[in-house]
Amino acid sequence: MNPQIKDHFYDQFLKEPTKDNFRDFMKKSCGELNEMDFKETWIDKGPLAKIMLAMANNGGGIIIFGVKENEDNTFDVLGLDNLKDTADISNSISRLVSSSLDYEVFNFVFDSDVYGEFENKKFQIMVIHDTPERLPFVSLGQSEKIEKDVIYVRRGTKSEKATSEEINRIIERKIATIYSENTDVSLDQHLEQLKKLYSELPQKIRVLVRKGSQPNFVAALKVFGERIGALYGTPDEYEEKDNPNYPDEGYEAFILRMIDAKKLKIEKVLDLK
Repeated sequence: MNPQIKDHFYDQFLKEPTKDNFRDFMKKSCGELNEMDFKETWIDKGPLAKIMLAMANNGGGIIIFGVKENEDNTFDVLGLDNLKDTADISNSISRLVSSSLDYEVFNFVFDSDVYGEFENKKFQIMVIHDTPERLPFVSLGQSEKIEKDVIYVRRGTKSEKATSEEINRIIERKIATIYSENTDVSLDQHLEQLKKLYSELPQKIRVLVRKGSQPNFVAALKVFGERIGALYGTPDEYEEKDNPNYPDEGYEAFILRMIDAKKLKIEKVLDLK
C-alpha cells in the first residue's frame, strides 16, 4: 500500500474506525489507486475475489462500497441499500480465496444530519491486510472474471494476471520478510539451540532383556526381602539400544550436510556450477 495512504488510513482510521474518521478519510481520498477501489454496490463473488487477491499480492488495500467515483476523481456518496453480512461475504468467496488472506469489513451507518451528504446512508469498507509472509495468494477456483490457479496483481485501478517479473518480486518480498524475521538470532545461537534439543533426547535407551529371579522365601520375609533378594537373587539385566525416536540424522551429520550445501551455494554464486 502507498505509504502516505497507509499511514493516513491506518493511523487515523483503523486505530479508531469511527464515522467521523471515515468521513474525513473520504474527503481526503484522491481516487482509485493500486491500494483503493470504490464500488457503488457489492459486486459478484468472482470480481470481488479477484480484487482481494490482487490487493493482497500488492501489499494490501481498501475497497469502499456505497461510493461512486466520477471520471474527474470526484465522488458521489450514494450509500448502500443494505449492509452485507460478513458470514455471507466469507461463504461467497471461500472457494476462490484462501482462508489465509486476512481481511476485515467495517460497517458505517450515518443517521444524523450533522454528517451532511452522508446523512441516512450506509457504507461498508473491506480492508485487505498486508501479510507478506503468506505470499503469494493464488485463486483457488474459477468464476466470473476470475480464473483458477492465477496470481493477480493491481495495476492502477485494474486487477490483472501477474507477469513472471511481478511474480518474482512477490516471491522476493516473501523471502525478504521471512529472512528479516529470523535475523535477530545469530548462527551460533541457532546451533546452541539445536544442540540443546538434541541433548534433551537420549540416543540410547535401557531395554530389559532378562527378568531377574528371586528365592521363594523372599516373599515370606517381607521385612528382609529386598536385602535378601539382593544377596541371593539374580538382578534384572538391561542393555542399551538405539532410541527409535532419535532423529535419523545426528547433529554432526546435519552440520556436515549444511557445510556441503553452503559450499554448493558459494559455487553457484561464483558461477562455478
